[in-house]
Amino acid sequence: MMQYIAEAQGLWYEGTQAWLRRVQGQPIILPFVVADEQPLQDRLFVEDYFNSSTRIRRGRLFDRDRGTTWPASGVSRFPNRDTSNPSDAFNVNRAYRTASVQPKLGIEVDLGDASASSRWIVVLSERVGLEGCFVTLKSKTHLGVLPELIVSEISAAHRHDVLASIEAVIEAAPIQAPQAVIDACRNAASYVISAKFPASNPEGKNDLGPLVRYLADQKNQAQADASDLIRHLHSRAKANAAASHGTRPVSRRDADLAISALAFLLQDFGWGRE
Repeated sequence: MMQYIAEAQGLWYEGTQAWLRRVQGQPIILPFVVADEQPLQDRLFVEDYFNSSTRIRRGRLFDRDRGTTWPASGVSRFPNRDTSNPSDAFNVNRAYRTASVQPKLGIEVDLGDASASSRWIVVLSERVGLEGCFVTLKSKTHLGVLPELIVSEISAAHRHDVLASIEAVIEAAPIQAPQAVIDACRNAASYVISAKFPASNPEGKNDLGPLVRYLADQKNQAQADASDLIRHLHSRAKANAAASHGTRPVSRRDADLAISALAFLLQDFGWGRE
């Protein structure tokens, strides 16, 4: 059976063509528009799940419906009471029904209106009969972990590797142990330096150590120091580091320091928005 949502006097209701019930609490409902396209219709995303650590949102899609009405007797307003319904009318400001078209996997969409929106990628698109059009979205933004990338500034030949290594840092930062975060930063720093200075790694075999020396030889001392900090933190994160060098185990603050050093590189290379 087709599902509906409707808004009346600032309150939201959901149900079918025959009946509606009041949605308890304030639902998260946002305009849903395919990125860089003119919206073909008034479509809403009704959020059912959000995880800021994984940058995943899941919800249902609804399209504007201009012909459906409900009698007041078919609407449950609990816990609100409506004591005056002489015409048995339920005055709906706007109503929506289950979206008729599934968005394609991999497309980018904007949530929110033109004045304030965020960019997401459709990673799952599912339908349960007529009852629901479900989409799972992954954020295109880094949610403050690293500066947003200026992708056009990264050479096309190295863009895929750089973006994949940065994405690994973003994925690891909120949920992984410090060792895994630092390791991801070391890997990303190697890709970033190699992409910015191809001469530093002509055969693609150099580890971070030789790349740091290359930066120092080129008199890029601040960049060399930031990269060397990541290298030293990675050495401390190894299992035998404490026994070999008497160092303490790496902490969450150490992982944050590695992320900050990587952010410095991205901004200093002109690849990160300030």
